[in-house]
Parts: sequence; C-alpha cells; structure tokens
Amino acid sequence: MKPKTDVDHDIIVVGGGFAGVTAARDCRKNGWRTLLLEARDRLGGRTYTTQLAGHKVELGGTWIHWRQPFVWAEKERYGLEVRETPGNVDPATEEVALLVRGERVLLRGQQMQPVVEALNRYFADAQALWERPFDAHHTWPRLFARDGMSAWDRLVQMDLAEPQRSAVGCYLDALANGTSREVSYNEVARWWALSGHSLPALDDACGRYALKDGTAALLEAMVKDGRPEVRLSTPVQGISDEGDHVVVTTHAGEQIRAGSVIVTLPMNVLPSVEFSPALDPMLVQAAGERHAGRGLKVVMKTRGNLGGVSKRLGLGGPELPLNIVFTYAKADDHCLHVGFGSDATKLDLNDREQVQEAARAFFPDMEVEECMGHDWVNDPYSLGTWTNYKAGWLEKYHAHFQQDRGRILFGQGDHGEGWRGFIDGAIAAGSKAALRAEGVLG
Repeated sequence: MKPKTDVDHDIIVVGGGFAGVTAARDCRKNGWRTLLLEARDRLGGRTYTTQLAGHKVELGGTWIHWRQPFVWAEKERYGLEVRETPGNVDPATEEVALLVRGERVLLRGQQMQPVVEALNRYFADAQALWERPFDAHHTWPRLFARDGMSAWDRLVQMDLAEPQRSAVGCYLDALANGTSREVSYNEVARWWALSGHSLPALDDACGRYALKDGTAALLEAMVKDGRPEVRLSTPVQGISDEGDHVVVTTHAGEQIRAGSVIVTLPMNVLPSVEFSPALDPMLVQAAGERHAGRGLKVVMKTRGNLGGVSKRLGLGGPELPLNIVFTYAKADDHCLHVGFGSDATKLDLNDREQVQEAARAFFPDMEVEECMGHDWVNDPYSLGTWTNYKAGWLEKYHAHFQQDRGRILFGQGDHGEGWRGFIDGAIAAGSKAALRAEGVLG
C-alpha cells in the first residue's frame, strides 16, 4: 500500500487513552500527518488524574514499575518522578484486617506468613504456565490445557483452611476487579509471573509506585513531544475502509479521510462504532459477553494519620461492596485510602455514608470525610475497568483479537502480550500499531 495525497490526514488515531496517545505521538514523529480523536473532554481513557484534599489521585489506572518496561521507559524518557503508596511502610506495624465469614480477623507481621505461603501454593505452576510472560505461544499447550479453569476453580482444588482460603480469594477478586468465578486462572497467574512470583513482588509491581504528578503528566509530555493534532469531545460514529483510503465519520456528521486508521478503543466499546467492512463477529460476541473487569475503585479521605500504624490493609470477599482497602497517602491530620470492589452495582462511589459503612467493615473507627470515584462500567467510552479474560477466552477469542483489517489497524491495550490491561500494555500496543502503520502507508 502507498500513502495518498488527497486525504485530510495520513493517519487518524481513534481513542485518546495511553494506547492512542502513544500511537499518535509515534506516528507524528515518524513524519505522518496525524489526527487523534477522543470522545471525552480529556485524554487518558481509563486513567484519570484529579485531586482530593490537596492530593493528586487517580480514579483509574495508577501504578507503574520497572518490571513494566514500556511505561517505565516513558517515565525515564521524560524525567518524571515517582512516589510510593504509601512510603516507608514497616511490615511490623502494618495492620491487616481480614473478614472471614462475617468475622474480623486482625493479622500483624508474621501472622501474614500463612497467607503468603497459601498464595505461593496457589500460584505454584505460574512459572511453568508463563515461562515467558511476553510470549504466550511459548507455553501455549499448557495455557490451553488450563483455559477452561477459573481462578475460583483453582482455589477449590486446593482445599485451603481458613483464614488462608478467604485471604487468597480476596486477592483474586482484587486482581480481576471482578469475581474469581469468572476470571481465568491463566489471567491471575499471568499477573503473578509478570510481577516476579511472590506477594511482595506483586504488591510492588501493581500497587507501590505512582507518578508523582499523575498519569496526566505523562500524557501531557507525550503529546508535547509528538505534537499530533488532537480533537477532544469528538466521538466517532463510523470507520470505513474504501480500499485506497479510510473515511472516519464523527457523531457530528463530519467525514475525515485518511490513509490509515489506528483504533485503540476498549474492546467492550468496539460495537458502538459502525465498521465497514463489518467487525469480526467474534469481536462483537466478546464485547457483548464483556471481560471480567466490572468492579469499582473509590478514593477516600479519612480522619487521622493512623498513629503508630504504617499502613492499613483490609481484605474481604465478593459478597461485600469493597474487597480490598489500603492506605494510599498519609498527612498530619488525615490519610487517603483506596478501595476496590468486584461489583460496581454494590456501592455509590460518591455517597460518603455508603462508602464509610463499607470501609468500617474492615476498620470500625474509620471516618470518611470525603470520597470520589468514577463509574467505568457504565461509562459509555469504557464499559468496564481493566481487562482480564474470562475462563475459556483463549480458545474462543485469542486468535481474533488485535487483528488488522486492510487500512484499519487495531492497537488496543486490552490485548497483546505482557501487561495487557495496564498502562504498560496500552503503551506497547500503541507503539506497535504505529510501526505497522508504516507498512500500510509505505
């Protein structure tokens, strides 16, 4: 294929999350006339930097780590600082509250060791399943053999005693941001393998380091570097491959011609756009089924600074509005805590009294002064939280995801190798799509 001269842009990128911003930056730096279209009035997709009680907080994707190579390279590229969540935690003074069949069990220091050992047992075969976490086909027969197993199925096999069984189940629901009965065992094993095969490594890789000035600071640096044309509040209605060019139609009725289009929309949103030729029916089916990420995240300002406690961690089952609560930041007279739940319908994220009641199940003295969150599950431009495949999805859908069709390329962070579903996976997907666009445009 060759570039056309009678088009408005060489490349149009649809979707302004990290995948889209990366693709647009790279395409522009490669010399192509690049337009980035985003339906929201901001960039970031399922990341969202805002403020609560004078702190920068993230209502969506948050944490990064050097084990996540693509996002860490971007952080280094632009000289951005990180902060710890929270900093200087002493395990001996960390307070862990575990809810087991309605009863609250407090664990400190070495009392967490049986939980650590149970998680090590649960993930004992993760290294064999994901010998190369960025190359699923290297161990494809092993992964395929486990494809029908949910995270819950694996837990039932182990016949753990309490409270270890409940604690492991809480971690599984938290990783999925959904229920362990739906998410694939392969998926949670992937998190374990990517992080480094231990609970401390998982905590570090997925919940310790955040960008000091927020994810918005990295997005801003990327756009400033590449300088693509950006249009916000511009949802796309249709994308049509006309053979020697592509036409993108916005909801306002504007038609924009380009040599190629890179689509970075979340998988659940794809059917909201009219494609010609039509989307692969299996993609439509997967979007209709939706991935396992259908939970919630809430940020809370709580009274007091915890005294001699360095960090609080609460763990609860899927029947509760919140399955995990932990300290996010500390100040002289207050703290920030973050809570995750497996079912977005169980909690009004902006109702202080509801959120306080849910948090007090773990810590009865917790006083929530302010709270905020974003309903990603019902947001029409996300229709879900981070992507985790359900049991059976490798066989049904893997071969259909991220398959380019003519001049329409797919660079979604929901799919691909490694840290898909994370900021890191989105950056990887966007950068790879930009490279493939070179081939389309000549």
